[in-house]
Amino acid sequence: MIGHRNKRSNGFTVAELITVVAIVAILACVAMPLANFGIRRQKEIELHERLRRITEAIDRFHELALQQAGGPAAMKEPVSIQQGPWPKDLESLTKPIALNSGQSVRLLRERDLIDPMTGRAEWITLSADDDADTQSSNGNNVYEIHSKSTAMALDGKTHYNEW
Repeated sequence: MIGHRNKRSNGFTVAELITVVAIVAILACVAMPLANFGIRRQKEIELHERLRRITEAIDRFHELALQQAGGPAAMKEPVSIQQGPWPKDLESLTKPIALNSGQSVRLLRERDLIDPMTGRAEWITLSADDDADTQSSNGNNVYEIHSKSTAMALDGKTHYNEW
């Protein structure tokens, strides 16, 4: 047969396509938990960093409030007796604090108050005169903070609101 050529297809067969799709699906099923773990681990690292920053800002506010009234590093406006030498709320740490030296300090940025686990600027705050075993504050001041997230941490033993 002189005019007859051997026809050969340039595409993929259905079996080859099904095999490729199955392999990609298996790889995606394996990769998703790893990606979720990585994202959650990054949020935990960020939560530790935010808790450290906020705690340092609270401690710095405490130091400034305890400075002698006439000293250059003391606050121009003293804190109230009920508040004590602690910030009234977390938002006050983001506002400039005027010092006797004429300078002002801002202890936190507003974005530092966003809890990476909840995505909101909401925290459990405890005051200096609260009972140590309580989870609610009388609202006089901010002495300690915790995340509002009740999710289990990656260590499998603690919840984020216990950090």
